[in-house]
Amino acid sequence: MPKWANIKTHRILLAALMLVVLSPALKAEWAGSETCHTCHRDRYSTWHQTYHRTMTQEARPENVQGAFDGEPIRAWGMDVRPVRRGDRFFFDYYQPGSDEAVASYQIERLVGSHRYQQYLTREEGGGGTYYRLHILWHNEDQRWVHMNAAFLGPDEQHFDANVSVWNHNCIFCHNTGPQPGVVNYDDMQSRAAAGLAVDSATEARYQSEVSELGISCESCHGPGEEHVAKQSNWLTRLRYTLTRLVDDSMVLPTRLDQDRANMVCGQCHGQRLPVDNDMLRRFISEGPVYRAGDDLFESVELVWPETPNPMTGHPDELFGLRFWADRTPRLTAYEYQGMQLSKCHDDEALTCMTCHSMHSGDRHGMITEEARGNGPCLSCHLDLAEDIEAHTFHPVESEGSNCYSCHMPEIVYGVMEVHRSHRIEVPDPAANAAAGRPNACNLCHLDQSVAWAENETARLWGREAREVVRADGVASDVPDGVARLLAGDPVERAVTATAIGRSIERGQLEHAQSWQPFLIQALQDDYPAVRRFARRSLEQSAAAAPATAATIQSFASQYDFIGPEASRTAALADLMRRYAQLDRSSDGGPSWDPAQIERLRQIGLDRSEAINIGE
Repeated sequence: MPKWANIKTHRILLAALMLVVLSPALKAEWAGSETCHTCHRDRYSTWHQTYHRTMTQEARPENVQGAFDGEPIRAWGMDVRPVRRGDRFFFDYYQPGSDEAVASYQIERLVGSHRYQQYLTREEGGGGTYYRLHILWHNEDQRWVHMNAAFLGPDEQHFDANVSVWNHNCIFCHNTGPQPGVVNYDDMQSRAAAGLAVDSATEARYQSEVSELGISCESCHGPGEEHVAKQSNWLTRLRYTLTRLVDDSMVLPTRLDQDRANMVCGQCHGQRLPVDNDMLRRFISEGPVYRAGDDLFESVELVWPETPNPMTGHPDELFGLRFWADRTPRLTAYEYQGMQLSKCHDDEALTCMTCHSMHSGDRHGMITEEARGNGPCLSCHLDLAEDIEAHTFHPVESEGSNCYSCHMPEIVYGVMEVHRSHRIEVPDPAANAAAGRPNACNLCHLDQSVAWAENETARLWGREAREVVRADGVASDVPDGVARLLAGDPVERAVTATAIGRSIERGQLEHAQSWQPFLIQALQDDYPAVRRFARRSLEQSAAAAPATAATIQSFASQYDFIGPEASRTAALADLMRRYAQLDRSSDGGPSWDPAQIERLRQIGLDRSEAINIGE
């Protein structure tokens, strides 16, 4: 990496490596997915279409999604020009205003292919250390985005803030059979023990191996060499076919008990740490020891908000900020933790496969059409299926009668999107407000206050209403959408900006035009991720408010949420000038009180804290 690269990492190798995301271990028994194709063509074909398969790929022309057209991407004080030379791809780096490149890195590998694609280069001299570079290609927006804007950090970040080393993070969950292979661990450990400063990200060197790039068959079914050897004999295959015996040399998650089945997914979809230093050393030398069907917790423990920071040995904001105050995860990669907090997990035979399947359904989430509806929930709650409206007090076809909307609300941030929580719970507006998190009711009824949601919940479901005391100090009668959009912390602001647009698109919010001034205010947020959601929702509002459509669409074409501050400010000033001239007599909805808005904005500024996502 160039001398100007200031890679943000932990200073001691032990601490850095304890923060990795973990996955299956590399053993001689791994056979590779191609060996599965001969006998399991249908299963192989359905897996082959998934984004799991393409999670990590070599940088070949058929795999690269980004526009390597030489157009400069200016962000955080540098220009990056993605260029293609023959069948090879490069990021060329320039100081703004200069025509002479200060660095050029060949793209060697790719991470991701669904929402966005990240790009890896290799250390000089052809070594085994791979670095994640500064910009990614975002598929929904069809554009380049600096990594700083993909995560939950403010504008005040260094250009290199999210450059990271693939070998001690991404390798674990984005591949099959990873073996990090740190080759100078002992040297760094002895220097650290002597009190010398050790920068693991720049000093560690790797000779990593994986059984297979991407997440393949053996990640979920276990190493397959024994199975392939056994089944290569046609007489053996015939015996198993005729007798219908099960070859237990491979694991079928559907035949595991509830806990072991969920561990297969939890090995990646639940961030965790090795149980002790001996296990850590084993992980970084030979890879994680868990294999499908094993007890995951023999080698790892899940990360929770109270988990000590490996750097300090004490609980702090590193993990704490990844959860809401009631321990509900608010970032992706903690789905396993969310499920474990769910009453359905304790009382029923709930597994990840209740809703998800690797071999059927839409590859966007691996969910069948049936599972996108209420089917999985009603398969257990049979009494509710007889009369949905009697339970929900909402029309059957409305969002209010969608089990997921009320019991798995969209309050989780990750990969530049907002997702459903995997903690299955009963809506509780007062308790959620005390925990400083959105509640399911107000994610639809954004123009109503939490006090209203608490009173309505109590009235409809026959319980006592409780006093609402918001953790952010905002009055309980303020419309919740306004309060969280402006006074929330970065996750709340991102979640709420997204919820406004989605509610408008679903027809849940009347007076779409009335939300535009609040979204315009959010376009001044100091977090790029929040600005992106606010702009998207503003465009969604324009479609529902024709009188503003031309003005909003013209603005959106000029406003870049990670563009230079001067250009963003100019575009916003022009929008506000033109917007003030529009007829807004039919706005309705939440009222605009400049003094109150300023108070809310100040609360939000005071709560702005970068959240370490851990990706």
